[in-house]
Amino acid sequence: MRDGSGAAGLDVGLPQPNAVSQSARPWPVWARWLEALGVALSPAVAALVLRLRLMAPSLLPDPAMHTSYIIEGRDVFTRYASLAGVGLLREGGRVGFLVPARLAYLAFGAVPGFLVTRYVFALIAVAPVYLLLRRLYSPAAGVAGLVVVLSSPVIVTAWGTDYPDSAVVSYALGAMACLVMPSAPRWRRAWLAAAGVLATLALWSHLVAIPLMAAALAAWLGVRLVRERAGLPGDLAVLAGVAVAVTGLLVLGSAVVLGRANFFWLTWEGYRFLSNPRMTAMNHSATWRWAPYVTYLLVPPAVVGAFAVAAIRRGRALPTPVLIVGVMAATQVAVFALLQFAGSVQTLEMHYFSSTLWAGVCLAFAVTLGELAGPLWDRPLARWLPAAVLLAVPLAYEAAPRVPAFGWLPFGVILAVTVIIAAAVAAACARIRQRAAAVVATGLALAVFAGAALVLTVTPIPDHPRFGDRALKHDPPADYADALGGSATTHIDEYRIITALPGLVGRATYPGEQILIWRISPGKYRYIRDAAGMYHDGYNSLSSHTVRLPRNDRRQIQARRPAEMLLLGDTAEPFPVAVRALARFRPSVMRTGVLRAGSLVMRVWLVRLGAYYHPPARPG
Repeated sequence: MRDGSGAAGLDVGLPQPNAVSQSARPWPVWARWLEALGVALSPAVAALVLRLRLMAPSLLPDPAMHTSYIIEGRDVFTRYASLAGVGLLREGGRVGFLVPARLAYLAFGAVPGFLVTRYVFALIAVAPVYLLLRRLYSPAAGVAGLVVVLSSPVIVTAWGTDYPDSAVVSYALGAMACLVMPSAPRWRRAWLAAAGVLATLALWSHLVAIPLMAAALAAWLGVRLVRERAGLPGDLAVLAGVAVAVTGLLVLGSAVVLGRANFFWLTWEGYRFLSNPRMTAMNHSATWRWAPYVTYLLVPPAVVGAFAVAAIRRGRALPTPVLIVGVMAATQVAVFALLQFAGSVQTLEMHYFSSTLWAGVCLAFAVTLGELAGPLWDRPLARWLPAAVLLAVPLAYEAAPRVPAFGWLPFGVILAVTVIIAAAVAAACARIRQRAAAVVATGLALAVFAGAALVLTVTPIPDHPRFGDRALKHDPPADYADALGGSATTHIDEYRIITALPGLVGRATYPGEQILIWRISPGKYRYIRDAAGMYHDGYNSLSSHTVRLPRNDRRQIQARRPAEMLLLGDTAEPFPVAVRALARFRPSVMRTGVLRAGSLVMRVWLVRLGAYYHPPARPG
């Protein structure tokens, strides 16, 4: 292989792209190192230039439930091990995300560890994409691929919380790029092994990765069976062997850093819990009528349509890696749509799930761009036009980030069709004989292509009727509009508070020393709600948020027999009244504290219930 020469000299046993060689001379060693450094620094550069929001609002306590395992995983299992058999500790089984996040926390602390983990996730996503686009087309195309991923509001938002979609979207993107990576024969199995590692990490990060990666592998296998079967059994054996090896390492890692080796049981019990009819009815809407108001869901089919437009002119000459990427994206979109509208999984209505679809969407978007800009890659200056356009579009949006709320009809569909038409126009620009005119026309078409997709993504969901057959507990919409140019200051302060809570509460002194949360604060204090998520808010919290203790809360305390109550609020003034309301349980205040970060304040009282607490047994 000649560095800097597109796909020249590559052979993976698959038909290779007809990339144009930009230089007959190999790159000097210093240029290779400079290129690697540029890719390694690209997330930091993008964060500065595009003002990426480094942390996102959690919207639900669910991310904090995963944060609790990152900060004090052993303590969670010590307190609530009895809940594992009913699926309520399922978050602890998502070790593909939790193990690396826990290691980063131990090495760097809460907020720095969060940012280090996200930087690693960003590199996992962008490095394979850069190399894939570089080998298929040119280094300039690789840079354009970097910008596609790092400017995606969906991916930036997914990276912004401790929900495992932050890991899945990166692992899946890297796995798909590695799976189709053109390479010399001696490196072919190494790239397959890398794909297997990342795909396995995705699967053990969240169950939503199962249909995502299954669709990707099915597409890869289908195209290989049609175009190139040579070496396929051995390739499958490599993927299977790597999956077994990585799973074994995760067992060891989970045992060491989380204190629980058997995450298989946690995952299975979590699946059983979420798949029972009651939970399905609560989380999955029986209707499709909400969908036409969620405009960003038009982006995946629009990108698949644009890919088809860009690829159809190549016909059978379409390179196999490019074809696989397109089939992967189309298959994933179809599978997620079937699970949502014909099945019982909320793959599209819950943005923590639907965000993972953007791994294939971004890869297909980048490859489509590479196909549309094909005539530019051999031109010294024009080759950088696609990357410049992709950078200019989000910067223009940040200058005036005000997109009105609208649904599918009519403006959403118009923009989705615009994405496809812009791709067709860009493809047609290759026929313009005047070189300067062709470059300008292609640049304008790509700007419309990227701009329409961005507007579809960031458009707020408009007000719409409440449908009687929609799930009662549906996920609030994601805040994609502020992912580019938004501020993370408040979100980082919230994270500092919730991650400091376990240190104030302390660890359990014996197995089963449960804590119940009494959140005495107005609902507007989201960071206090998220702090309750550190102790599994939905199950371990009283329903009342006032100092009154209604009958159903007293019954919950009697049924759960907690050793301690954790009182949370923005002011401690009502806490003495709350303690008196617990008189029948023999309360005693064990610890009080104030957690501050920026302008945010949370008051904490830890109250021991003498009726249920028992001292830990002494050894021997």
